[in-house]
Amino acid sequence: MSRKDLERLDVLKKVLSKELRQIDAARLLKVSDRQVRKLTNRLRLEGPFGIVSKLIGRKGNRCKSGDFKQQVLDLLKDKYEGFGPTLAAEKLFEYEKITISKETVRVWMIESHLWVPRKKKKRVHTTRLRRPCFGELIQADGSPDRWFGPDFPEVNATVLIDDATSTITALYFSKTETLEAYYSALEEHLVQYGRPLALYTDHSAIFKSPKKAGETQMQKALNELDIESILANSPQAKGRVERANRTLQDRLKKEFKLRDINTIEQANIYAKEYVKKHNESFSKKPMSDYNAHRSLEGYDLKRILCRKEERTLNCSAIFQFNHIQYQIQGVSEYRRLNRKKVEIRITRTGEMRVFLAGTEVKVLPLCEVMESNREMSRKEVIRWAPRVHKPGANHPWKQGYPKAKKMQMAV
Repeated sequence: MSRKDLERLDVLKKVLSKELRQIDAARLLKVSDRQVRKLTNRLRLEGPFGIVSKLIGRKGNRCKSGDFKQQVLDLLKDKYEGFGPTLAAEKLFEYEKITISKETVRVWMIESHLWVPRKKKKRVHTTRLRRPCFGELIQADGSPDRWFGPDFPEVNATVLIDDATSTITALYFSKTETLEAYYSALEEHLVQYGRPLALYTDHSAIFKSPKKAGETQMQKALNELDIESILANSPQAKGRVERANRTLQDRLKKEFKLRDINTIEQANIYAKEYVKKHNESFSKKPMSDYNAHRSLEGYDLKRILCRKEERTLNCSAIFQFNHIQYQIQGVSEYRRLNRKKVEIRITRTGEMRVFLAGTEVKVLPLCEVMESNREMSRKEVIRWAPRVHKPGANHPWKQGYPKAKKMQMAV
């Protein structure tokens, strides 16, 4: 008998001895007076063990059979090896059509030593409140990992997540964490949602120049888009994107395994499909219904999200870039462009665009310009031919040496 049964026994004995009324006993035991009458009758007929529940030791009505349990464990050991209980229960329903509670899977996996519960760490930092509006703050981070399995090289996943709703707004895979990867992820976000108010990142060299002076390429692009750049002083400060990375490293890697995805191109195609499912499960409702994103009208993303350099023109409207000399075309007077600045923008596809005073101009390598001007007409040849000066008969060079000079030379 349990301790609760012993306490019930003392109360029911007082009811039998008429020291306590049935209504008062029901209030003390927190049951109905009808249940009190049933228990007292069992106590009178069967003794103290008559009040013990008859369900003790009996299998539940929803208890799974041993064969069913073994079938599930075989799948967890083979096909779903390394899956957590929650994800394993979802995939058993999705692929095997097996309906089972995640808590049941958790208990079975712990019993079979297929999963070890993670110890929860105590937080030593204060929790920062979410921003109230969707699009008010976007957290960004790169997550390098062996996404396609231990036998494949490490690749990087660039993740953008909204602070107010924990919605993944962009997910882009690349070989390494580069400026182009962040540009691609940011462009995906801008095209779908618009311009957010702020971008929250770490102190990577992509977002903060190692030198005290000067802006990085990303800072220049954010300034043109009127997006505030905020740098976090610790990983915990941007904990939402860090936790999202940990979830992706657990669930998305297993999705890649089930679908035999092992290339960056395949991963980027499936990422869009996965993000929709992920946001349905993990996104939150914002405190405010206002969308803080702003319109993209009037912004040329191809011009903004690219590498930017600046060069100075000489008197022939020529500048040098990557050891190649270029000349601006379509200009009537080159001398007016002397010492003028041109802005060179290299797109992610490798295309070079040159802007002079905010206007795009056409340029050609100087070698091509020289080749195009190589063939000249007869008049041009005569005009540009060097003039030969023929000295006159009385020119000093044609005069003989003086007699004194000759005598000195003879001596």
